[in-house]
Amino acid sequence: MKITKLTLATVTLIGAVFISCSTDNDNNEEASSFAQYFTDIDASTVTEPTTYTFERNGSTTVDYSGQTTRLKQVNEIGALLLSANPVPTQDDFTNRFNQAVSFTDETLNGSKNVRSKTGSSVGLFQSNATDSELIKEDFDSYLSNQIAVLSSTNEASEGVAGTYSDTPRYFNEKGLEYQQAFYKGLIGALTIDQSLNHYFNRLDDDFDGTLSYRTENDAETLATDENYTTMEHHWDEAYGYVYGLDADEDNLLQKYLNDIASQANFSDIAENVFKAFKLGRAAIVAKEYDVRDDAVEVIRYQISKIPGGRALYYLDDAKTIFEDEAVDNRDAFHSLSEAYGFIYSLQFTYNPETGEPYFTKAEVDAMIATLEDGNGFYDLTADDLDDLSNQIVAKYDFTLEEALQ
Repeated sequence: MKITKLTLATVTLIGAVFISCSTDNDNNEEASSFAQYFTDIDASTVTEPTTYTFERNGSTTVDYSGQTTRLKQVNEIGALLLSANPVPTQDDFTNRFNQAVSFTDETLNGSKNVRSKTGSSVGLFQSNATDSELIKEDFDSYLSNQIAVLSSTNEASEGVAGTYSDTPRYFNEKGLEYQQAFYKGLIGALTIDQSLNHYFNRLDDDFDGTLSYRTENDAETLATDENYTTMEHHWDEAYGYVYGLDADEDNLLQKYLNDIASQANFSDIAENVFKAFKLGRAAIVAKEYDVRDDAVEVIRYQISKIPGGRALYYLDDAKTIFEDEAVDNRDAFHSLSEAYGFIYSLQFTYNPETGEPYFTKAEVDAMIATLEDGNGFYDLTADDLDDLSNQIVAKYDFTLEEALQ
């Protein structure tokens, strides 16, 4: 289920396909039926704010403290994945990831935990508890399996978990760094899924078709004991999963929203996303829901390019190392671990043209299997990486050459 305007746009698209779709276009370059860029939004009825600042009666209406808490929890858990002295225990991970207790920063202890929000959006998992639990178990395994890796005194080699280089890198027996799988996987399973598939699906109502939150927003009925409407708050919570920490503290979506600017074809993503978030929030205050919905389309489209673009970047970096006979292939495993996590994140993207992720879970599982089969990264070839890259670009509206510029 999508918010009302996106559902209608999809119906419109079906008719448009029969009229104008080109059969020889591999990358879907025909004119889009949805807003892709900030400039596609007709904002004539809403004033674009300078900053993400909104007030009512002189007090802020913005609150994404829960998102900030979870992003900070992720950072502490991620750091623990590299703590070899002492090696963390299973309880160390379970307490933090599952129960939200035992954090060094005591303000992070409480009812909010990362696991419950991982792979749990209403858009993808309301009626799919099985996949939701499988995704949570993937992250459980990254944490649990890292204990043996950190305990190893071996140099990492084919079939042997251990350390590599002076950094050091902590590789499992297949060459994977669990910390990178954890961080990059959560970019999709936590931040993208919660923003694009959860809170953007809970703007008008609680995903039940009642339009109750829109009715409350129209009447400016505030949430109990709060200074915001529920619609305003849900928009802010989507925003918080992107911008809930300062940019230099973030290890998830905001970090790579900024990093992808190094790729020329994606250099404007950060600007488009931030401007659309500001304008969409202002549109809610102005009760201009068409503008809000266009902003949602822009954010979904732009953010969904990040896992694809970054996966291609790291696959290409690894391929370059593989092709250099003078370099140890293990030097590519850090980039491959990052690519692994971004590929995992592809299943949580949102294609406004279809209302579905760009990749199904089954398609992502198949690509992950390619990376893990046999001896994992030790068995991979440059051709394998080309094949994965081609599978990714086939779903997007950019070419491999454009993505790697």
